[in-house]
Amino acid sequence: MEKEMVLFGKRVVEEKYMIAGLIQEERQADLTAASVSNQELSAVVLEERVRFIDLLGTSIQNSCYEEKIMEDMEKWGTATGNFFLAHGMTLDVALAETALYRKHIATLIKSEGRRLTISSEITYDAAELLHALLDRATYAYTHAYTTSYQRNLATARKEFLELSAPVVPISDSVAILPLVGSIEIDRARYILERTLLSASELKISTLIVDLSGVVRVDTMVAEQIIKIIQSLALIGVEAVLTGVRPETAQSMTALGVDVGALNIGGSLKRALEKMYN
Repeated sequence: MEKEMVLFGKRVVEEKYMIAGLIQEERQADLTAASVSNQELSAVVLEERVRFIDLLGTSIQNSCYEEKIMEDMEKWGTATGNFFLAHGMTLDVALAETALYRKHIATLIKSEGRRLTISSEITYDAAELLHALLDRATYAYTHAYTTSYQRNLATARKEFLELSAPVVPISDSVAILPLVGSIEIDRARYILERTLLSASELKISTLIVDLSGVVRVDTMVAEQIIKIIQSLALIGVEAVLTGVRPETAQSMTALGVDVGALNIGGSLKRALEKMYN
């Protein structure tokens, strides 16, 4: 059977450009014109398909070295998963190609089996090996892609959080904390931690916490704002709230906070004018 596997594998290698071209045509037919407008990337993808088909053909030829060929598939899948993520290719689009590799290469194997009068049993084994190789490559590809994607998300989230609490000094003793967007629990905790650290490092006596850019202030957000105010007081920093909307005051009241006891400065502009006039 080893001899027949070599013949099958060689045939796949010989027809790698033809198979890659067929796959390329089918994929482009499924995509919109906008998706295939990048000619340079299309050429890179075509060469990557050719390289993969060559690897599959070589692996079929070396079927007796199962551990080695499966290891090669895993290496290819890992490298390619990272490559396509870096080039903005979605996982579902990439995985859709697996069926095309199965279809075109399996068809070639069956045709070659008939042409060389190789038994149907050996031809079936060659096709099964192809499926096993593709399964290993697909698993490695998916794992690498999703792992890198999650890592990128974690990095982006970390960068977002680092920009979430920009304590901006406007004098030696005064700084502003402009809060923007929605605030969920993780971001609120980070803001609390980062604000205390920045206030301590800057040695300020007053921090203006501007809420005018906050999309929604529910009870949880209001609670975190109170924690920021209370924590700042513990290190000798007075907090002035600006941009407080009626619904924000209601959320604070629902927590049992005496809004009248808070230092509320109206708008940011008004608070600054009052502070420096």
